[in-house]
Amino acid sequence: MAYSIEILNNIRDNASEEYKSRIPEATQTNIATIGQAFKTYTLLYNEFASALVNKIGKTLIEQKMFKNRLAKYKSGEIIDAQDVEDIFVEMAKAEGKYDPQGTNPLGRRDALDVKVYYHRENRQDCYAISIGDIDFRKVFTSPATLDTFIKGQINAVYSGDAYDEYLCMKNVLSTYKGENGRCGYFEYAVPYYEEIDNKTEWAKTFVKTLRKAVLDLTLEPSTQYNVAGVKTWCEPDNMTLFIHKDVAVECDVELLAKAFHQSNTDLKVVPDIVIMDNFGDDVEMQKAYAILVDRDFLKVWDTLSHMEPQRNAQGLFTNYFYHHHQILSASKFKNAVVLMGMPTGLYG
Repeated sequence: MAYSIEILNNIRDNASEEYKSRIPEATQTNIATIGQAFKTYTLLYNEFASALVNKIGKTLIEQKMFKNRLAKYKSGEIIDAQDVEDIFVEMAKAEGKYDPQGTNPLGRRDALDVKVYYHRENRQDCYAISIGDIDFRKVFTSPATLDTFIKGQINAVYSGDAYDEYLCMKNVLSTYKGENGRCGYFEYAVPYYEEIDNKTEWAKTFVKTLRKAVLDLTLEPSTQYNVAGVKTWCEPDNMTLFIHKDVAVECDVELLAKAFHQSNTDLKVVPDIVIMDNFGDDVEMQKAYAILVDRDFLKVWDTLSHMEPQRNAQGLFTNYFYHHHQILSASKFKNAVVLMGMPTGLYG
C-alpha cells in the first residue's frame, strides 16, 4: 500500500464525523475523487492538511527520513522544564568493628555524600515549510504523485531536524570536557592507523587496548574514569562503543566482542556498537578512534516538539513552523574513556 493511502485513512480514522461522512476511505483508485471532495469542502481540506503535517506525516513516513543513529540514547521528554538534576550518591563507608566504649551513634546523623549536576536546555531550533492549497490539490491524481509530494514536503522538515539532532549529539561527544577545560575522557593510546602497514596487526593492537579499557571500567569501582571523580564502575553488557568508521572496517563485531569477554568460559558479550563518520571538529578529538561509555552517558531530553500552522488567506497557502527544543548534555558521573591515535611507540 502506498504511503498516501495509509496516511489518508489514518487521518480519516481520527477525523471529525463530518470529515468521515464526506471524505471516502482511500483506495488505489479513488485518490482523484478525494481530491475533488477537498476542492468542494474547504474546511475539511484544512482539517486534512493540519492533521497530515502536525500528527500523521512524521509517524507514517519516518522510515524514509534521515536516521539519527544516536537517537536511541535520548533520555525521553520533559514537559515545562528547562533543567534536569543529575544526582549521584557515593558508597557508604564502613565504620569498623563495634566499640562498646566508643561514641554513642544513636544521637548522630551521618549524611550520605551526594553530588549534583544540572543539565540545561541548550537547543531551540525552528523549521518552516509552506504548502499551497492549489499545488496540494493538484497532486491528488494518483497515489504515486501524492506520495512524492508528502515525502518531499514533510520529510524535508523532519529529516532536517533529525540530522541537526545527530550533529548536536555528536557535538556533545566531541566536546566533552573536564573541570579544567581539557578533554573529559580518560585517554588510552593506540598507534596511528596511518603509520601501520599491517592493518590486521593494528586491529589486534586496538582490540587489546580496548580490552584493557573494558577491564579497567568493569572489574571494580574507581574514581579515575569519570569527570566528577565519583567511585563507580560499568557492567560489560551495559556499555556503548562509539567507533570511527575507518576502525570499524578493520575490526569486525566478532573481533570487538573479544574485548568484552570477562573469561574464556563467558558467553560472548557483543557491545552496543555505533559507527561514527567522525568525532566532530574539536582538534583533540580528531585523533579519536573510539569512545567507550556507560550506555546512559548521553543525557538528551526533548523539552518541546511542536508544529504550528499559520494561514495566509490572501496567498492561499499555509506556513507550518516546527519547533524542537532540547537539553543536550552528558553525565559527569558516568565512566567515559577514549582510544586516541598516538605516534608509534607511545601506546600501551
